[in-house]
Amino acid sequence: MTNLSPVNEIGSKKLHEKHKIALQETDSKFLQAKVLDQLFIDHLLVTDQIDVDQHKTAEDIAYLASRSGIFASGPSFGLVYQGTAKPKDPLTGPLMRFGGILRRVERKWGVTGINLVTAHIVLDQWTEDPLRIGLLAEILKR
Repeated sequence: MTNLSPVNEIGSKKLHEKHKIALQETDSKFLQAKVLDQLFIDHLLVTDQIDVDQHKTAEDIAYLASRSGIFASGPSFGLVYQGTAKPKDPLTGPLMRFGGILRRVERKWGVTGINLVTAHIVLDQWTEDPLRIGLLAEILKR
């Protein structure tokens, strides 16, 4: 048998240093670690800087950003274009909805609002600046 590194379900020391962890019961007799603050918006929720509704709004924005195609991805070489098949339209629903959200943010909060949403929700950049966090929380109110 090969020498395996020790594995447990409560995470490594590095994980506990970097993230806030909660232990939860599972079907087995072991506890399992659950990371509570993987993203900056999760951290804001756990530290009570935003509420659950604001977090849901931020998750919706992050989801639309990821589905909209704004992040670069390589071509799929597994698919073959046939004359009868239609290529996907790049201006799909998620991209249009994401653009609509950014337009609403810009109308109310200007370029500063777009910069905050892009930096802290889409790109997951962390900050400790209370002014930026406060304004982001206001933007996330519906």
